[in-house]
Amino acid sequence: MHSDFGSSPQQHTNKKMELLAPAGGYEALKAAVENGADAVYLGGKMFNARASASNFDSEELSKAVTYAHERGVKVYVTLNILVADSEFSELADYVYQLYSLGADALIVQDIGVANFIRKVLPEIRLHASTQMTQNNIYGLKQLEKMGFSRVVLARETSAPEIEKMVQATELDVEVFGHGALCISYSGQCLMSSYIGGRSGNRGRCAQPCRMAYSLVDGKGRDLLEGRKTGEHLLSPRDLKLLDNLGELQRMGVRSLKIEGRMKRPEYVATVIRVYRKALDFLQEQKGQEITARDLYELTQIFNRDFTTGYFQGYQGAEMMSFSRPNNRGTMLGRITDLKNNRLTLKLDRELGLGDGLEIWTKRGREGISVGRIGIPGGKTVDSAAPGDTVTIEFEGAANIGDRVFKTHDEQLIAQARLSFQEGKEMRKRPLKMQLSGKVGQKLRLTVWDDQQHVALESQCEAQEAQNRPLTQEVLVKQLGRLGNTPFYLGELTTALEGDLMIPVSALNELRRAAVEKLLEPSHSKPALTLNAYQERTYAWNQQLKTGRTVSGKTGAGKHLLSAAVTDSSMIAPLLKAGADRIILGGEHWRSRPPLTLAELQKALDTCQSRGRTLLWRLPRILNQTQCEQVLKDLTKVAGWSSRPVIMAGNLAEIEMLKTVDPEWTWETDYFLHCFNEAALEWVHRAGGRQAALSMELSQEQLAVLGKSEGIELLVFGDMEMMVSEFCLPGAVLGEGKDGARNKCGKACQNRDLYLKDRMAYHFPLATDQECRMHVFNAKTLNLVTELSKIADMGIRNIRLELLRASLPQAERAVTVFHQLWKETAGGKNIGKEETEEAMKSLEELYPDGFTRGHFYRGVLI
Repeated sequence: MHSDFGSSPQQHTNKKMELLAPAGGYEALKAAVENGADAVYLGGKMFNARASASNFDSEELSKAVTYAHERGVKVYVTLNILVADSEFSELADYVYQLYSLGADALIVQDIGVANFIRKVLPEIRLHASTQMTQNNIYGLKQLEKMGFSRVVLARETSAPEIEKMVQATELDVEVFGHGALCISYSGQCLMSSYIGGRSGNRGRCAQPCRMAYSLVDGKGRDLLEGRKTGEHLLSPRDLKLLDNLGELQRMGVRSLKIEGRMKRPEYVATVIRVYRKALDFLQEQKGQEITARDLYELTQIFNRDFTTGYFQGYQGAEMMSFSRPNNRGTMLGRITDLKNNRLTLKLDRELGLGDGLEIWTKRGREGISVGRIGIPGGKTVDSAAPGDTVTIEFEGAANIGDRVFKTHDEQLIAQARLSFQEGKEMRKRPLKMQLSGKVGQKLRLTVWDDQQHVALESQCEAQEAQNRPLTQEVLVKQLGRLGNTPFYLGELTTALEGDLMIPVSALNELRRAAVEKLLEPSHSKPALTLNAYQERTYAWNQQLKTGRTVSGKTGAGKHLLSAAVTDSSMIAPLLKAGADRIILGGEHWRSRPPLTLAELQKALDTCQSRGRTLLWRLPRILNQTQCEQVLKDLTKVAGWSSRPVIMAGNLAEIEMLKTVDPEWTWETDYFLHCFNEAALEWVHRAGGRQAALSMELSQEQLAVLGKSEGIELLVFGDMEMMVSEFCLPGAVLGEGKDGARNKCGKACQNRDLYLKDRMAYHFPLATDQECRMHVFNAKTLNLVTELSKIADMGIRNIRLELLRASLPQAERAVTVFHQLWKETAGGKNIGKEETEEAMKSLEELYPDGFTRGHFYRGVLI
């Protein structure tokens, strides 16, 4: 259950790639195991990023772990959400429960949760969730230091990038191989959170990316009008790397992850069966190659059309499913005739009773469940083959020539269901047995497999056989009766001296006792007692309390206001307006020239000459190539006589900074999701002076964190909802065939672009020099009316995020907040009239309206 945390990079390529299956419920777990998964990942009823799946209660978790382990399958449990301080007591109990049940690893997103588990339970392995947004070597190095044993890479990594990371890390590398794709970098999407309070970081994503949108300009004109692009502009196709398994194996990827905890068990059964077959043929040269039937079943069970995602490089529009966000099934044929409530079509593939069909008409989709199949001559059949002409009852609206898709294959579903039918489990471990002994002694049965080894003696002594000795045939028959156990007899050898016999009942008892011994590890007690664990947890909590005010101080008693900008020409006016700190940099926006080191030096001089602080904000997302450029810039700036404070938006940037100079002052951006005291403790212990708090915290949660020093809260400005490697403007407006990078004609420049949803909200789009797309909330965050409450919490540092603001807008915001924040710092209670006047002043220059974000409503739990 508990083993070492890593392996040398050279060892990766010597291991077979693990097939990791999703399990949203117990039936799906059985489907995964029975169809060949090496490991499963699943969630309990708490703390997991698929809160809408069935998931597992305590009893089901125990049953699931036992079932899997008895069949040699590992179980990884998801704890991959952000966890509030009020939940840590429950989390602590849950973590020990998972450990005591024998979970093989915990999958974690929250740096605070990882910090807590590594301190109180180093005996259990940690996997870094894809929600941690890891896509470069420096981030992986930081994860190693944090005690992780595996990383689930961001889906945006390409094959060459994956290979470099595998070679450079001691972590096991896990890669998504099949299933749904998120359009945003996982862990960096707040779209569902901001729009409806359903946070993906809390397991409640409502998938707004699968909804319909139009792309409009600043005047509201639909830029795709008249084109047949489709309206699901943020909906990717499904990932399929079935043809790339050999390359992944060669690279040394340790685990191939199949997405689908929200999918039905039959989906899990079908996908795992096909990938198991492909991996067996690749790794062991056994079985058969993937057939056309396998590919059909993989496609039929669920697809939005398929893509290799970013694995083979950027694909632009070729990666997207603009026309529909859900299962498209497989093409069945076109309507050739339509009359008397019957449609006729010539089949491209087989059709059976109970199948579900969908007709793609000009006005939308029409669904049918096949209850009767007619053939020429007026006869009816239960099934029809490709090439047959059939008639189907249909009362909807359609036209001759319309395409018909099969979205449900009843026979395939039934076949999949049989594979995990209760009482007919086929997944078993082969046992080797040896029986030895002689007359007058108890017989010794030794039993072993790849995992365990047991040896037992018979209850009675062997006697010389008079007429029925223990032959190989008799022994195979009796010792091979393993029935409903998770074993089968693979090999039996004997070392018997002479013709021996013992009662059949004694042989049966030997077999039963051996099986019980082999299964004991699935029910063994944990090495760490509950009392010892509780003592560690108590010590951790005491350390957290005493460390609240020790590190990360930014000046006791001072109330500071930071202004984040990307245009260095704004710095002097904003300092004059009252900004105490300037945050400069971040993404290299296409709307303005990139920040040069010369400009950074000038900005630093400007701030220092006025006694203010400059923070150099590093980009939110960096791939390996971009990391190397940032590292070069950091190395150059490190040689300056005075340097800016660094604001890091990810773990990689912390690692790079420490590589250049461990003493360089740094803070963390809100993208790193400091959601609890444990996360703050990690930042401060790692050397961070200050941490910007998560944007998803409510006032009750902020009140807890307000007790800590070294924190900053964003109170006004642009709310970035999503960052995506996919660039919509380039894909649909670009000059290149598929919107490929460098061939898009810079379709994003020189105009304002927005996503317009069905409620007529306009979400601003921006692109950066790396061709990533950023989506902002339709409304601006504004907590000007809450400043007194924020100050009362103990929070002393606030930030204005002015990335898209004009100079007049930025100056007004800084002036208003500076005045009220300084009054609050002086102990003045800001009245209703003052806040209303402040709000009115801001409304004049921000006509699109304001939101208080999650300050009052929080996120749904």
